[in-house]
Amino acid sequence: MSAKYTPKGKRPIGGVQSWISTLAKKFEEMGHQVGIYEPADTPNEQYDLGIFANLKYTKRLLQYAHRSVLVSHGIIEDEKPQDCTDVVMCVSEGVRSHWGLFCDIVRQPIDLKFWSDTGNLREPVVRYSYRTAPIKVPADCLHVKDKTHEQARDILRSAKCVYATGRAALESMACGAPTIIYDHRQAYQSALLGPPDLLTNMQNSYSGRGGFIPTHAEVEQRTQQAIEEGSQRSWVEQHHDSLKIAQQILNA
Repeated sequence: MSAKYTPKGKRPIGGVQSWISTLAKKFEEMGHQVGIYEPADTPNEQYDLGIFANLKYTKRLLQYAHRSVLVSHGIIEDEKPQDCTDVVMCVSEGVRSHWGLFCDIVRQPIDLKFWSDTGNLREPVVRYSYRTAPIKVPADCLHVKDKTHEQARDILRSAKCVYATGRAALESMACGAPTIIYDHRQAYQSALLGPPDLLTNMQNSYSGRGGFIPTHAEVEQRTQQAIEEGSQRSWVEQHHDSLKIAQQILNA
């Protein structure tokens, strides 16, 4: 497995980093030997299958894999697919459409045993992101960033409602927290509150694309709606089970 990867960096919530570590753990549980490499690394052995991300940085590692799968995670230039791997896959329909491809979709894998719901009392409203740009969430919102996965999970398990984007939103949903897809990156049209339709959110990589710039009243309304609807864990179980996704990649 290869990516522009920082396993001990400052972005423990980062999508690609968590994607890699989640699948690596699952492959090992399935009995496979797994290696994780950064672009400057030189493996000392050949692998039957190489899974690549951000090929702009990791292309030189293709020579160490007998068969290669590229997974494009997003729409920025670093994630642009190149026609030099055996298989290309995208994490969502939105990513696939952006690059004009005709390929299989492989969803974000979530470890359902780790990211689990303990039925704790729901109290704080949480923003789950490593980004610090100002967004229109309640002033008393607890910002969860730069935490270990264990620390983040404990907070999510007791959250009344969570504002999150991308993979962080799925981790929140798996913990049973009512979750709102909320994005503010400039590449994704600034601050957007994603639609409540989970299928649309999934097709847009849970990024908030296709949403709208909310007023405070709209944020409050959507928050109350999410709390009333409750847990969305069953959606993650259906579409993002890491075991099913690991098997999908092995069969690609």
